[in-house]
Amino acid sequence: RLNACINNQMNDNYNILIRKLDKFIRKYYSNLLIKGVLYFVSVSVLFFILINVFEYYAHLGIIARTILFYSFLSINSLILIKLIIIPLFNLYKIGKIISHEKAAKIIGNHFVDIQDKLLNTLQLHENLDNTSNNDLLLAGIDQKISKLKPFSFTKAIDLSKNKKYLKYVLPPVLILILVLFVAPKVITEPTKRIIKHQVYFEKENPFDIV
Repeated sequence: RLNACINNQMNDNYNILIRKLDKFIRKYYSNLLIKGVLYFVSVSVLFFILINVFEYYAHLGIIARTILFYSFLSINSLILIKLIIIPLFNLYKIGKIISHEKAAKIIGNHFVDIQDKLLNTLQLHENLDNTSNNDLLLAGIDQKISKLKPFSFTKAIDLSKNKKYLKYVLPPVLILILVLFVAPKVITEPTKRIIKHQVYFEKENPFDIV
């Protein structure tokens, strides 16, 4: 009975370790999601400005505007799926997510003090069914886990570091706001023509006839 209690305690410690790894994995995908949103906003706003300015001066025909319209949709959809939708699904454990072993390697790269200890603990636990000395192996695993307990794995990821990506987001957003304030026609008129890409628009004369 005493051995059973000890084994249960060891298993509980291992489960705590796994929960800490799962918490790290959630933060890992939260970080990817934040970074993805910032990149998506930066690219989509910049692309939006460029195609509108180009259409404003070029006043393209139906075919060219159709190409612009679907290019904008396609590129932004791909970026949205890759940088936002997939990490969002992974955050809720939908689809293929990183393994505990992969998470252990990432954590080990951040915490020099534990390095391979975390990964080695996971590998030892996998070998429990392949050895007759399970009690001895469990004791070794529990000893390693006790050394890992003081570490907060989630500290391996600093969400505040994503602030550096604001330098890619703010300039195009501020440019868009400035253009909308100073010369809104540069954005509104081309946007209307691109959305209604299958409609013919007569090019305005550069002068008025009275």
